[in-house]
Amino acid sequence: MATKFLLKIFAFFLFGLGIIYSQSLDENVKVSRDGFYPVPVLFYLPNTGYAFGAAFLYYNNPDPGNSNRFPDIIGGFGTYSTKKQVQGSIRVNRYFGDNDYRFDLDISYFRTPDEFWGIGPDPTTKVKEDVTYDQYRVKVDFISAVAKHFFIGPYYWFEKFSIADYEPGGIIETGNLLGALGVTTSGAGVEFVIDYRDSLFFPTEGTYGDLKILAYQKIFGGDVNFFRFDFDGRHYLTVAKGQVLAFNTIYNGTAGDVPIQMLPKLGNHQMMRGYPMGKYLDKNLWASQVEYRRPLFWRIGASAFFSIGQVFSEIKKFTFNDLKVAGGLGLRYLLDRDEHLNVRLDLAQSREGTYVYFTIQEAF
Repeated sequence: MATKFLLKIFAFFLFGLGIIYSQSLDENVKVSRDGFYPVPVLFYLPNTGYAFGAAFLYYNNPDPGNSNRFPDIIGGFGTYSTKKQVQGSIRVNRYFGDNDYRFDLDISYFRTPDEFWGIGPDPTTKVKEDVTYDQYRVKVDFISAVAKHFFIGPYYWFEKFSIADYEPGGIIETGNLLGALGVTTSGAGVEFVIDYRDSLFFPTEGTYGDLKILAYQKIFGGDVNFFRFDFDGRHYLTVAKGQVLAFNTIYNGTAGDVPIQMLPKLGNHQMMRGYPMGKYLDKNLWASQVEYRRPLFWRIGASAFFSIGQVFSEIKKFTFNDLKVAGGLGLRYLLDRDEHLNVRLDLAQSREGTYVYFTIQEAF
């Protein structure tokens, strides 16, 4: 029922925008001066109920004659659900020169009814418990080019979790889990980026890699000491006119006194679509996905995607047994031809059920 409802909303939104450009198979990626796109946000999840709100994306290229210059971006969203979920976020992504410097700022607040299922990959041990946190987040980095396509710079990540609601006598209250009743984490480190993509919004060729190494320490204002290592690798291939194969692999690793909120979580709107975020979490996460993208007609495109992944407590305990598997199909609506900026609607399936994702930009 929820899926049919979202499909109707998506169709209304698409056809309400009208035709400005038509999508062609041999279309080149170009750079436009600026653009602003507000988008309605509607979704349903069992733990949050029906949610509604709005998102926006604004981008500007101060050097429109430079086809290699990535646009500066300001994006944000705000939602409220029938189960009193509140989410709000603003993100600023600014490039300088000929992509020689990048400043990235993310400020977010979430009050989200959530479900804690325990730690680890075994589905037979999962027992659901409802919990709600007030979550405050600040992420900021500033990277600069030390060589062509290679960037390095400082990275800072702050999270504060204050418990708002929980089940009395449950594992959150009595299980002696680090951070379960609230925690503040503050980490600083370094980020390395390699970027050979031909487009920011819709790459058709090239490779991208992002590595973050962070130390969360009490001396930075947090409550706990631990380390985090995040890697995100992507590769794009044009296999025919207008048709792209995109590959993505991530690894998130932690060590030390890691609170449960900061453990890597499997499943979201970008990776392992089809799994509820947080049901499977542990000190380590590995996942990979492949996606096929192509235009169909008018400004409509389509995609098919497949992903596998797993969480595990230690590297030596990783196993290919019981890998989590998900896949699905998606529709795309071309908002802006010059930047090839899409709105996407993905329908993903896993053994956990069917999930719908509706947002701006590709998953990766």
